[in-house]
Amino acid sequence: MRLGLVLVCSAGVCLETGCAHAVREAKSAGSWSPSVAATVEAAPDASAQSTATRAGIADAPAPAPVPDEARASLAQAAEGAAEGAARAAPHEMLDIEAHLALLVPDLNVALRGLRKQAVARGGTVTSDLVRDEAGSRAATIAIRVPAGASVDFLDDVDRLGEVTSRQVTATDIGREYHDSELALHNLERTLARYEEILQKAQSVEEILKIEAELSRLRGEIERLKGSLRYLADRAARSTVYVVMHERDKQVAQSRSEVAKFFPGLRAVSLTRWRGERSTVSTLGAGVAVGAGRSLNLEVDGMKHAGSTSSGLDAVLVTLGGDVYSDFLGGGQRGFLNPYLGARVGYARLAGANDLALGATLGVELWKSKYATIDADVRLFGLFGKGPAELGLQPTLGANVAF
Repeated sequence: MRLGLVLVCSAGVCLETGCAHAVREAKSAGSWSPSVAATVEAAPDASAQSTATRAGIADAPAPAPVPDEARASLAQAAEGAAEGAARAAPHEMLDIEAHLALLVPDLNVALRGLRKQAVARGGTVTSDLVRDEAGSRAATIAIRVPAGASVDFLDDVDRLGEVTSRQVTATDIGREYHDSELALHNLERTLARYEEILQKAQSVEEILKIEAELSRLRGEIERLKGSLRYLADRAARSTVYVVMHERDKQVAQSRSEVAKFFPGLRAVSLTRWRGERSTVSTLGAGVAVGAGRSLNLEVDGMKHAGSTSSGLDAVLVTLGGDVYSDFLGGGQRGFLNPYLGARVGYARLAGANDLALGATLGVELWKSKYATIDADVRLFGLFGKGPAELGLQPTLGANVAF
């Protein structure tokens, strides 16, 4: 008799515990519906039977065997509890995001280097924007790189230019991932139970209600799966945002690349008209030094054709400058840049000292950053003690940047 009482109590308590657990889980998962309630209520009233047994009724009828559905529910609940305990400690997952701003000397070169480093580290360029506004060029790039290579990749980016700002954040998303996994697990179990109930539904109304609940559960499951994929990707790959600005090339050039002087050599000749007297021609060479076209000093020494004297027959020292025509290229072309100029200086001709005033018409035959070859013609007025004279001076010169 005692053995019978123990068996009755055990069956009643187990059945009552299994049903209550199923009801609580269905309600917590948001899947409780009248059809589920009807299924649970259809189970034998184990609570009443257990109460009668505890009251000491010896002649109570033998307890009914535990239904298979209740046994399956209890086994599933035990399995779920074990899995929940195994997942109780979420592992660490970090979402790394970095923002860098750089000042680079050449934007195109820096962009090529950044893309090359991203590929070398196993990364992918997800966004690439280049802006060119009023001569100021900038680029904004987003790159996803494997989390394990993010530190080395950030060091690579630092070497592309001057870092003006840097911010790196690491957010732990392990708890969020773990909670989403648990919610997905519970929804999948609830979905499986609804599918079992659907197989036993008797009326069209019950079938429609269960199908609606199944559709809702499937949508929630897909949403959670998508969230888990997103979180896993954020933890697997870091996101690096790089903003690069190109230095002002004109400012950089004025600081370090613009030459201060342009020394050069010249081949010259001078033809003078002495009114009614015959013309006098001289040939020679000269040197020039100055700050480019704007201001320069030239010293020329010449001898008469067929002269036997040991010294120079003519010396011309002038100071002047030239300007380019904006309508004819402004001096920016590599070939054939015309210019006009004016000069003033000292001339010693045939032992006499004269004042030289002149104008220049010339053209740069070839021009680069480091050297210039030009040809010009200068018309001088020579004024001294004697009658004024005119002088025509063609020249061919070469200057280098210094």
